[in-house]
Amino acid sequence: MTSRIWPAGLVISLLCLSLPAWASTDLNPDIDKMCQGLAVINTELGATAAPGTPMGQRMQTELSLTQAQYGALWSLMKLTSTRTCSSLF
Repeated sequence: MTSRIWPAGLVISLLCLSLPAWASTDLNPDIDKMCQGLAVINTELGATAAPGTPMGQRMQTELSLTQAQYGALWSLMKLTSTRTCSSLF
């Protein structure tokens, strides 16, 4: 009897196909809540927390994110189709 070793990638792919979708609800309201705090910085302080800015670096530190992670989070927020997120500067 011969045993067959399955490649790890194939096994993981098959497992993922059999699992239910994780995000069964709209994520926009949750992301919009994150954007609301940054919008306050825009409107009340006239500042931005965009990546590479002093406020952005502070947010990155407070969230314990790398520069790349914060940049990705910022991009996600800017691409979210809510008024608050898309208006961030």
